[in-house]
Amino acid sequence: MFLASIGLGLTAILGAAGCTAPTASPPATEQARVLRIATDDEPGRPAAAQIEEFARQVAERYGGQLVIEPVWKAVGEDKDDWDQAVARGVVAGDFDMALVPARAWDTEGVDSFAALHAPFLVTSNTLLSKVAEPAIADEMLAGLDKVGVSGLALFPEGTRLLFSFGKPVLKPADLSGKTVRAPRSEATYALLQALGATPDDLVGERFPEGIAAGKVVAAESSFVGARSLPAPTTAAANLVLFSKLNSLVANANVFQGLSQSQRQLLTEAAAATRTWASEAMTSTADDAAAFCLNGGTVITAAAADIAAFKAAGAAVYRKLEADPETKARIAKIRELAAADPPHKQIPPCTPGG
Repeated sequence: MFLASIGLGLTAILGAAGCTAPTASPPATEQARVLRIATDDEPGRPAAAQIEEFARQVAERYGGQLVIEPVWKAVGEDKDDWDQAVARGVVAGDFDMALVPARAWDTEGVDSFAALHAPFLVTSNTLLSKVAEPAIADEMLAGLDKVGVSGLALFPEGTRLLFSFGKPVLKPADLSGKTVRAPRSEATYALLQALGATPDDLVGERFPEGIAAGKVVAAESSFVGARSLPAPTTAAANLVLFSKLNSLVANANVFQGLSQSQRQLLTEAAAATRTWASEAMTSTADDAAAFCLNGGTVITAAAADIAAFKAAGAAVYRKLEADPETKARIAKIRELAAADPPHKQIPPCTPGG
């Protein structure tokens, strides 16, 4: 509901005859409407920076009358299916808006983002920015309508890799019978299972305990995110699994309850934030170097090993492309990928740089 404070006053003017007459009231003054936007992240993370920029864009356009209020760690600590919990919250109306990783929606009855997470397809920042543009993204965002949220934009975040604990994971056989920690997603889990691993989103002490016991051999993450993993890791920089995009969404009832000008403002602010997010992405090479400075190790996977990973991922493509719409979207992304400049090889590095 809109929060408005409307002052209606009658000014009594005593005339010589003792009668009163109303004067024109001042224009109604609208109090700030606050929209709470949920995320599982906290300040200092890439998704948090995207929310902060979106809030700034809204404030710049609306002069404080429409306020974006972040709800960090919206579903609490150590929550299984944490991204899905945020998604369910905005669907239920517990939050007005949310920033949800696009891949998280595939467990919630939304399959329109599936092509984005096809194995080894979107593997560069350049391509990641392209698939976030309306020409590709809007059709995918429309798939959210059926679950009761309005998709405003996709924000690119970065590439995702495997980060090994102990012995480096160099080929699919290294994952056989082992657990890989990964945020919940049907697409992510399908790939990891095709590689022979057991995926799990492991929260709380289960994660470090699994590493110590030798059961958890790797985590799916980014060079930035890997800095907060509970043990030193090694990553093959030329083995990008897929990339991460975040969906900016609003509860459909909340969004439709806004005025047309407010909806337009949010849409414009979302578009401006998407542009900002694309420009703000740091290069994977710089992220890898910073990762090593913080104690990580970067290696280069052999061509034969990369081919083995891609061969294992073929089973996932067969499943994805059984859906005609997903197959068509994958084809569009492949066309964009074909025009992507050749990737520069990221040099190996050791802890400390």
